[in-house]
Amino acid sequence: MNQLNSRNTSVGSRILRGLKIGGLIFIVTIIGMSSCSYVSVNGDEEAVLIMKPFFFGHGGVDETPVSSGRIMVAATTDDVIFKITPVAYAEKFENLISDDNVPLDFETHLTLRIHKGSTPDLYKNFGADWYEHNVSPKFRSLVRDVVSAYKMQDLISSREILTAIDEKLFKSMETYFKAIKIPVEIMQVTIGAATPPDEVLVETQKTAAQNQSILTQEARAKAELSRKQAEINKAIADEAYKQQMGMSISDYLELRQLEIEKEKVELIKDKQNVSIIFGDVKPVKTIK
Repeated sequence: MNQLNSRNTSVGSRILRGLKIGGLIFIVTIIGMSSCSYVSVNGDEEAVLIMKPFFFGHGGVDETPVSSGRIMVAATTDDVIFKITPVAYAEKFENLISDDNVPLDFETHLTLRIHKGSTPDLYKNFGADWYEHNVSPKFRSLVRDVVSAYKMQDLISSREILTAIDEKLFKSMETYFKAIKIPVEIMQVTIGAATPPDEVLVETQKTAAQNQSILTQEARAKAELSRKQAEINKAIADEAYKQQMGMSISDYLELRQLEIEKEKVELIKDKQNVSIIFGDVKPVKTIK
């Protein structure tokens, strides 16, 4: 009887121990699952994981970025998402002074692309706000230096000047990126046409209108001079003809009248339903 009771006690102890172990495993599993989170990454992104252990061990940045998909990480692990497709960053400038001391407003766009797989290095060396801290200040400084070397009229109307500025800024930023070893590629630099203040724009339009008026007047004066010279040349030719033919002034005038009537006929000969009035033409004397 004692042996039976002892056996039953031993079995009960093992069952109780098994239940305790199972319960402990269940609790640990629940705690583990509740202390995890998920990181979702789109196809045009990479995620950098920053690991922070609960109690002991080494944390830090995971050297392998997470590509598109969804993974489970510890609750203490942070993530930073980076776009790895080209992104255009706009920079607005107000009252930037040109070479002729005119304040200008304009906008520039800097298109950049992070090198795929390099986001952990980008985060470690430049942080999550890498553009705001390491790119934007340098770019804005370069834009001010380059733009201030040009006059307002060139900046608001010359596409060639704007293209030259784009190329200069591109090369300068490319050199800067190589110097700081940032894993980002410059795709494009674009500067928009500058806009002067309204009062300056009005004065510019007035000046342009005045310049156009001057050009028109000069063209008219040149035309008048050309016509004057043509009349002088014609008079000289007529006088030479009159003298050569021994004609008096009245004889020459009668000849000219005939020529004018002939010109009238030539003018309408191919036109229908057109009438012409001829003047009183006297017969021309025969020149011996």
